[in-house]
Amino acid sequence: MSLGEIAGYTASVLVFATFYMKTMMRLRIVGIVSNVAFITYALFEGLLPILILHASLLPLNIVRLREFTRMIERTRKVSRGEVSIESLLPFMAARRAEAGEVLFRKGDHSAEMFYVGEGHVSLPEIGKTLGPGATLGEIGLFSEHRVRTTSAVCETACELLSISEDRFLQLYNQNPRFGFHIVRVITSRLIENYDSLAQQVAGGRDDEEAAEEDGIVSDPLDKLDENRAAPAAPAQDFGRRRRMGLLRTATVFTVFLAILAAGLWAAPYVRSLVVRDAVVTTWTNLATAPIEGTVQYVGAALDSRIGADGVIAEISNNHQSRAEIDGAKVHVDRAHAYVRELTAHLEELKALDAERAEAKARYANQFRGQLDADIGNMEAEIATAQAQLGILKKIEERSQRLAERGTIAQNDADEATLRVSTLQVRLAKMESDISAARVRRSAADTGIFLTEAGRDPNWVFDWRMDLKVAKKSARLNLHQAEADLGIAEAALVAAKADFDRQSRSVVTVPPGTIVWRRRVSSGATVRAGDPVAEWIDCSILKVVVPVLTLELPLIKRGMSAEVLLDGETEVRRGTVILIRGSSSIFDRSDLVAVPVDRHGHAAEVIIDIKDQHADFAACPVGRSAYVNFPDVGTLDIAAAWLRL
Repeated sequence: MSLGEIAGYTASVLVFATFYMKTMMRLRIVGIVSNVAFITYALFEGLLPILILHASLLPLNIVRLREFTRMIERTRKVSRGEVSIESLLPFMAARRAEAGEVLFRKGDHSAEMFYVGEGHVSLPEIGKTLGPGATLGEIGLFSEHRVRTTSAVCETACELLSISEDRFLQLYNQNPRFGFHIVRVITSRLIENYDSLAQQVAGGRDDEEAAEEDGIVSDPLDKLDENRAAPAAPAQDFGRRRRMGLLRTATVFTVFLAILAAGLWAAPYVRSLVVRDAVVTTWTNLATAPIEGTVQYVGAALDSRIGADGVIAEISNNHQSRAEIDGAKVHVDRAHAYVRELTAHLEELKALDAERAEAKARYANQFRGQLDADIGNMEAEIATAQAQLGILKKIEERSQRLAERGTIAQNDADEATLRVSTLQVRLAKMESDISAARVRRSAADTGIFLTEAGRDPNWVFDWRMDLKVAKKSARLNLHQAEADLGIAEAALVAAKADFDRQSRSVVTVPPGTIVWRRRVSSGATVRAGDPVAEWIDCSILKVVVPVLTLELPLIKRGMSAEVLLDGETEVRRGTVILIRGSSSIFDRSDLVAVPVDRHGHAAEVIIDIKDQHADFAACPVGRSAYVNFPDVGTLDIAAAWLRL
């Protein structure tokens, strides 16, 4: 049970006790204590109407208790002879009577008592005249049949005060001072009448003479004036005092209305000083451990801004295994050895290729030399054949001439022609061969070697093709080995980086944010992914407001709200961004701060005040606040409650 509930039950018991009290003094004292208990209850439970009511009743009960104690004291003074009618004048009503006006006649029903403020009143039956400060008509109110014992006529214009029978009897029962005064007045009247009658009997004179000679008819209240304050001055000033009393009453009533109106107008602000059920908050952000290890917090303390590096903690793991690094090193060493082996093999192939290239060059030189020799021989043969052809042509010409002359036979001439033709054919063949040889020779200069059949010689491609294939294969293998080496080296670097990262790492948050709460203490062991701390961004400010389910349909997204923070007098403006019912309210996993005691509220509203974050000297998250929705009034809530 909370302190507020205890105060509420105590206040209820005290209220019951006030009705049980039989005396006014005890009733007021218990009432004062109950007022204090109710104020305490309202403060703790946020009940503004009860707070206003009992905050107003407390001084009233104190004033009434003080008045009661003063009345008791005055009663004691009255009982000791200190009697004054002045304090009773406010209970009477003013009345003006003209000269000769009859106030009442003997035998009339006694319905009121009079006090003479100004003027003189005559009592003709007893021959008395009463002046300012005198009272009359009180004996008739106490008589058995409530009738007047004498008449009363105004000798002059009079200012009178009257009190009705009901009011008279009420004051007599409630005001001991008034009762004592009336008893003493009646007693003095009886004594006065008795003395007057005794003197009349003893002296044999009539009442008027006895009164004139002995002074018995003088106002008996004049004798009381020696023991009380002079009433003439209060009577003369009674009109002014009465008007002042009415003015004071009107002033008190006006002040009360003004205080009540100011209380109603300032109720949200007064309530915000006592009951702040809303709270400034923001979204919860978790900083988690990147590795397993021991946490040591560094950098800024709680509730202070994080620096540019964003580091809030270091995590070290001295038990991290190096097996992955060692395995990566073995792969790198193997890759290096394979690359060296392939490099040596390729160099050998290159050396062999160089040797074969040198041999080819020798063959090529020999091939070109052989072609040059063949071309030279063919040129010599062509020259010889041309010389022979010239001789044969001459022989042919002579043979033809001789055959025409008949010196030789025609067959011999034809044979000479045949030899010329044969030699010409052979010469053409030789020129064709030498042309082909010269083409092969030109081709040889460009690295193309052709036999007479138009094919490459065997020595041109013997072993070299296989060597080129071997070189290409070796080169490809070397490239693959070098790639594998690069992969192995990268894996080694990654293994080292991973080892360093798993051995030592830092927990970071965005620069400029604030570490709100540490989930673990320094020296604690965490696993990867475990929450280490909560951080907040004070540029994103929200206010979470618990509301009644009845109030929820009246609040809309985008509605304006007035926010008054604890310790401030400035009302800030916000906007409703989220509305949550009872089944989806936020908790500490969503928001950094939530209302501690929602007083039975089953819903909540989220208000955005991020535009004002620059106005705060310090981050206000966690501060209590009062929120008012200007568009939702008491009448709206009452209408919703009544389903109107």
